[in-house]
This record gives sequence, structure tokens and C-alpha cells, in this order.
Amino acid sequence: MLSVAPGVYHAGTEQGTAILDTRTGQWLSLPPAAAQVWREALRLGSVDGLADRIAVPAGLDPAATRAAVAKCVADLLERGVLIDVARPAVRRRRRWWR
Repeated sequence: MLSVAPGVYHAGTEQGTAILDTRTGQWLSLPPAAAQVWREALRLGSVDGLADRIAVPAGLDPAATRAAVAKCVADLLERGVLIDVARPAVRRRRRWWR
């Protein structure tokens, strides 16, 4: 299940979505297409079926749209503004001598 990471605030605009990560002080601006993925992830906790709902009415290639949606979600997860609460957090192990 996808969710907003702690310390992350967001607001929708006419141009997309603005995201502030207070942990790093970084702003992220999502264009309208990525903002749609963001909204869907937050509204449903998943982006399952989103690519088909975008591709079919627009006459786009569903496979390419699925890849683009998956890349967008992966980028948001990597930046740390979106988290997958269903997956355990990866904790870096510290060496015992440090």
C-alpha cells in the first residue's frame, strides 16, 4: 500500500503537484501526468489499473503507459516522498565495530 512518507507535504496546483520533503528541505514539482500517478497512489494506496485507465481512452500503448507509471512510482519511492507500507523498511546494518 502506497502512502506519503512522514515529513512530506504536498499540494495540487494547476500545473501539477508541489511536494515538500521537510526532512531534506527539498521541493519536488510534478508535472500533470506524474501528479495523476501521485493522486491515484494516495487515493487508493495503489496504482493498479491506472495505466489502462489512462492509455485506453487516449489511444496510447498500454504497455508503454504501464512502464511509465511504474517508473514514476519507483522514482517517488527512491526519492523517499512515497513509501510502500506493505513492504518492510530496508534497514542498513551497521558494522559491529563502529
